[in-house]
Amino acid sequence: MALVRCAQILICSLAIALAGCSPPETGPEYIDDYLQRLARTLNTPVPVSDKLWAPPRLQDAGVAKLPIPGSKLDVLDFLSLSGCALQVNLGRRNSSLGRTASPSQQLLLDLEFLALAPACIATLVDQGKTDIAAQLVDAQSTRTAFLRQRIFNALLAGPEYSRFWKLPPKLQAYPDQVGGRVIEALHWFNQATRMWLEGHYEFQVDQLETQLYHLRSGDGGSLLLAAVVQARVLEQATAAVDARGDSAPLCPQNLTTGTAKTLATVVVKYFAGQVQPWLARLHQRQRALMPPILGIEAQLEPALPEAYRQWLSMRDATLATLGSMPRQHVTALQRLGASCPGGLLAGHTPQT
Repeated sequence: MALVRCAQILICSLAIALAGCSPPETGPEYIDDYLQRLARTLNTPVPVSDKLWAPPRLQDAGVAKLPIPGSKLDVLDFLSLSGCALQVNLGRRNSSLGRTASPSQQLLLDLEFLALAPACIATLVDQGKTDIAAQLVDAQSTRTAFLRQRIFNALLAGPEYSRFWKLPPKLQAYPDQVGGRVIEALHWFNQATRMWLEGHYEFQVDQLETQLYHLRSGDGGSLLLAAVVQARVLEQATAAVDARGDSAPLCPQNLTTGTAKTLATVVVKYFAGQVQPWLARLHQRQRALMPPILGIEAQLEPALPEAYRQWLSMRDATLATLGSMPRQHVTALQRLGASCPGGLLAGHTPQT
């Protein structure tokens, strides 16, 4: 019997391969085990999905850095800034390291420039250096106008954010085993973006690189993969239930059958008892991760390039299945059990 049991287990191609005959221990194993039990109870083959369920990969979306106009301040202008703190900023920007700085370092240079520019402009006007003051005003206006693009390049188009959404090879015990300070980092970026766009350019700029480091350990890719796994399997489970309902009533003449009793046990014990708690934990993780991300994207919305918008749309559609696919499956179960006395799961209807 153990060997037969093993042979009937469907390998979850997007998440985890079941090894040997050990009881299910993770979410992907729970949902796959439920599908097999459901199909056997209904005496229905596991339907083959005609849809390619695949998580949208940010690294394949072709999201490029946004172009930002360069500075028109030259060396003579730099020398004219003697006595201004801004002179050091322009010196770093015009150095070899500054010209090859990472997007995050370029953002820091722009934030420092915007913080120091007003005082320097006032000093130059007092000194009668109106031409260079006017150039600084123009540079200040340009950096302010393109600040969203700078933040986008440093954050949403950066390697740390791409790593956050990178798909893992398998889910293992996700989302029970997550760590790091990624939630804190996401909220920091959401707040920092708001503060910078409101003109508070000094806001904790010393923490930028640290928060980017924490972002790398995020589990956005795991959440996407989990959403696809549950959507694919629940689509198959719902199709199996619908196929059984199309063939004949589950309870002919409103009489409870052995199949109906077994099905109720399978649904209550394995779907409501194992699968839905895993789905609830995924929902909890989604509610923790997504609000600050959506907040950042909303603030940068005018600057978001089309490639990122397309990926974002696919990402949100994928995550939406965490709610829609379980509801569709419960509805199918209720429809199938409508012919049974009191319904298939009287007193035990799984939550949607």
